[in-house]
Amino acid sequence: MCFSKRVRFFLTRIFCVFIFYQVSFSANAIEPMIDLNLQGQVPRVEFDSTRFDFGEIYRGQKVSHMYRFQNTGNGTLVFSSIHAACGCINTKIYSKDGSTIKNVFKSGESGYVHVEFNSRDFSGNIVKPITLETNMGSSSPTVTLTVTATVLQELTAAPTLLYVGKIQSDIPKSFLLNMNLISRGKPYTAKEEINYIDTAKSDVEATSFSSQIKENILADNEPFKIIAVESSVPFIRVKLLSQTSAHSAQISVQIDDKSIPIGPISAKIKVWNNSLYYKDYEIPVIGESVGHVQVSAKYVEFGVVNELRPSERVITFKSLDKNFTVTGVKVELKKLPELKSLKDSELFEIKKDKLSPTNAANDGSNHSSFVVSFKLLYPKKRDEIKESDGSPGVNVSGFFVVKTNDPDYKEITVPFFGVLRKEP
Repeated sequence: MCFSKRVRFFLTRIFCVFIFYQVSFSANAIEPMIDLNLQGQVPRVEFDSTRFDFGEIYRGQKVSHMYRFQNTGNGTLVFSSIHAACGCINTKIYSKDGSTIKNVFKSGESGYVHVEFNSRDFSGNIVKPITLETNMGSSSPTVTLTVTATVLQELTAAPTLLYVGKIQSDIPKSFLLNMNLISRGKPYTAKEEINYIDTAKSDVEATSFSSQIKENILADNEPFKIIAVESSVPFIRVKLLSQTSAHSAQISVQIDDKSIPIGPISAKIKVWNNSLYYKDYEIPVIGESVGHVQVSAKYVEFGVVNELRPSERVITFKSLDKNFTVTGVKVELKKLPELKSLKDSELFEIKKDKLSPTNAANDGSNHSSFVVSFKLLYPKKRDEIKESDGSPGVNVSGFFVVKTNDPDYKEITVPFFGVLRKEP
């Protein structure tokens, strides 16, 4: 009787696990690994090959390969997860029909790992690993597949990334990009043609700007040329200059818009062309917009403060306007329960001073500079800080709001961080 109950329990467990995996794959998902095997049953995966070389491809091409494998062990093989080296690789595991997503394979069953590589952001020799997690045991639970390729380019830019440095909205800057048109890539095969044409149309129709010149961009039989250029942000103006030869062209880049937002600059310039594989060649643009008021630090880090050791930090505010003035500083403290009974003046000492022209700069520029010192103190009313014994301290955070007389920079916000700790 007891044996019969054990058998029924075991069969019920196997049935539940089977149903679990059937439901899982109806949602096209790879679920966490569960051991389906009895003692002595060991799965083993063997691939026809774990490496594949796409050979020479062109930047912008999407290429794929199917790695065939078979479970040559006597247990059930489970792929619990699959990790690609970067977002440029998409992966799926299929059954032997090559179209049904699956991750559990009985002894003797075969299947495929489908790998698609998007070469859009690469050039030169590429090596990308793909890691498969399995239930083959602690000694060898993972399998690594590798794809390689040599990515050629139909056109290149110099520079490939445009660093504009620090930009002040009232001081225009200009740059020149040189484009080199090497040659069109090898035509895609008849099998690939429909997919590539559909992808190209989708890319071209992504913006209203490119849709207007769609026919020229898709004209693969016309002479290879740059059709137009487009900026992803309004404060960067780009213009295609006359093509200097059949293999080169220049692009002017102007940054002189006073509406440019303060902060990091991260933009892209699209170079629309009629190549086969990379019709919207992108050139990243990075830098920082500092406006005409520059701040020497983006935040204040006080570190650990105790009764014996306060912490002081100084920030310089500089403007090209000689009449610029820091009019005041306000503290916006995040009021934790440990600090709720304290006033801002019990935690901070803040002083502001105008620098003399001699101390402000030695570059001959006519500007106004202020220094503001921020000092974090351990409050004299130490008993009001509810710091528990053995704790690392009480966090102090918030924002210093620096007020000025500049209409474009009425308030400059500076985050701050620190820790109050009783013991040194």
